[in-house]
Amino acid sequence: MFAALYWINAVLTVVALVLWLLAGQLTGRLRKARTVGRLRRGSWAALAATFLALLPTAVTAALIGGALVSYGTVVMADRLYVQFPMILAALAVVLVKGLPGLWRTARSGGDPAEPVPAERLRTVTGPWLVVPVQVNAVVMAISGYLWWVAPPLGTDPLVWWAVLIVAVLALVVRQRRRCAALGAESKGPRLVSVMRIAAAVLAVSVTVGGGLIWSAERSRLPEHHSANGHGDYDLGGGTDVPRTTTGQATADHQHGTPAPSPASASASGTSVDRLTEQDLSGPVRRFELTARTARIRLDSGRTIDAWTFNGTSPGSELRVRQGELLEVTLVNADIKAGVTLHWHGYDVPNAADGAAGVTQNAVAPGDRMTYRFRAKDAGTYWYHSHQQSDEQVRRGLYGALIVEPTLPTPAKGADISVLYREWGADTVPGGARAFGTADGVRRQRVCPGTPVRLRLVNTANDPVDLTLAGSPFRVAAIDGGELHGPGEIRGKTLPMAAGGRYDLTFTMPAHPVELRTAGTGGPALVLSPDGRGRAPAQAANGVFDPASYGTPAATPFGRGTRYDRHFTLNIDSSFGFFDGQPAMRYRINGRVFPDIPNMAVREGETIKMTFVNRSYEHHPMHLHGHHVQVLARNGRPVTGSPWRVDSLNVPPGETYEVAFKADNPGMWMDHCHNLFHAKVGMMLHLVYAGVTTPYESGTATPNQPE
Repeated sequence: MFAALYWINAVLTVVALVLWLLAGQLTGRLRKARTVGRLRRGSWAALAATFLALLPTAVTAALIGGALVSYGTVVMADRLYVQFPMILAALAVVLVKGLPGLWRTARSGGDPAEPVPAERLRTVTGPWLVVPVQVNAVVMAISGYLWWVAPPLGTDPLVWWAVLIVAVLALVVRQRRRCAALGAESKGPRLVSVMRIAAAVLAVSVTVGGGLIWSAERSRLPEHHSANGHGDYDLGGGTDVPRTTTGQATADHQHGTPAPSPASASASGTSVDRLTEQDLSGPVRRFELTARTARIRLDSGRTIDAWTFNGTSPGSELRVRQGELLEVTLVNADIKAGVTLHWHGYDVPNAADGAAGVTQNAVAPGDRMTYRFRAKDAGTYWYHSHQQSDEQVRRGLYGALIVEPTLPTPAKGADISVLYREWGADTVPGGARAFGTADGVRRQRVCPGTPVRLRLVNTANDPVDLTLAGSPFRVAAIDGGELHGPGEIRGKTLPMAAGGRYDLTFTMPAHPVELRTAGTGGPALVLSPDGRGRAPAQAANGVFDPASYGTPAATPFGRGTRYDRHFTLNIDSSFGFFDGQPAMRYRINGRVFPDIPNMAVREGETIKMTFVNRSYEHHPMHLHGHHVQVLARNGRPVTGSPWRVDSLNVPPGETYEVAFKADNPGMWMDHCHNLFHAKVGMMLHLVYAGVTTPYESGTATPNQPE
């Protein structure tokens, strides 16, 4: 609903702007009427245009007001202090002054052929008749800019009110001059008027064109960029975290100072390279993943020229036992841009995080790299490349990581990983949605009475709604974490965040059970005793809500928790330039990468984060190296099982409060896991005091994490 309101308001604002420009033009030209008849006809036209402009403007104001009531001032703060009061004020002025004046002028008497009396011309040229109409055009222009280009944040509201005041004063001064010049306008040479108009058009064109060129150049990504410090630090209201010299130097680099060398970066603090797995004892599970281009075949027979791990996409499933040491060697056969391995949702030591330009250099063709970490936490996770991740994951560089619990030994049953994928039209004609390589119906035999665990992973950029028909089930785990007291569910839709995971458990009945995407045309997984049949369609029975599912249990965070830092991330989007190209930019607190300040913390601190989505799109926020506990949604506390996630979907118009312990030192990416959103701006870092990196990203380096 919030997204619909957003776009309705944005479109209505454009419509209203066009109508107000027309009304303002017609009202401003009344002074040129030479006869009473022409003045009346012009007044009726201006009055009609004004009434037409009032309609979308009033609806826009009503919708913003309704959204304020429904979504609150936190979500609507960027509209509350500028657009809403501006629109109301402009409407009030035109209703009190502009419309009555036009009405009186349109209904004025006199012979239509007679010249307009001088007094009446002064009235229709006066500021109180013309400016109220024209100022609504100015307000709609400001409002349109704020809907489409740059939502206001911070001190911006004062700037826009100053723009409005200057515009109103300029319009008043212009109308007074026109009023004073009545009778002399027609005596001036027409060539002078044409030249003035041409000069004005040229000035506007040069100003706008120059501004666009300046904005495009300013938006270009740096050739060298270090996560040691870009822009500034966000301290979250906590005590100061001293800057390293490298952090300051990197901030200066954006203004022309050379970036620090890798040697100087590592010398000024604890390098991410030293934050490795320290316990190398016990059993070791070794895997090798080779990244290469290969042609894969979907169940429908369609083929895809994919980027793969070990020749398949999804790549080889890595299944280990809790407590084992993983040693995974990545080999790059022929991925030209380089490749990495990021362990999505697994809180590995920082050196193993796989973030190109932050914790390592991308592995070039012909090279290899080994990742080591202990499988401390059981659950469902996945891995993917974090080098040019928007493209590389979309082309197939991902796979499942499953950590089975050590104790108690689970009853023997069916344990099935299901990786949801969306292939774009650039990889397969018409695009495709699939569970693994199954883009239609895939069947699997499961004996009645068998315990079943479906491990669902959403590897796509967008949320997906899944349903399980044919059996009641439980959501046993979210993002790898087991839930407390999960109750039995039947028929509910399961909305999954991009990057998120659900574990579903049930006992296999004597008839088919079917996992499918909501709606039509998507893939389906059918489990049945004989490998045949389909589960019957079932009516939707509501939507699964993790905030109220399961039973409460003790957690490290509660109402009385004192947080050392509290970071607020206001999420929105705007048209503009990114890296020199026109783009929809995805912003945090009004900025895009690399200008979003790092969030600075100290080890051992308790951290609270608030996400506020003021945009029209879903944003699955993913913090590397940590799980967060969801405390509240839209101001209402979580009432069910403790809800811990690493990929939290924040829908349009919603707010979430989460908390975590800063217990995994490093330099961690925090970004939207719609990887395209991260690519065009929605990315920052969580930085522990004293931690530095010797690696760089940037256009002149081999590292582009997004």
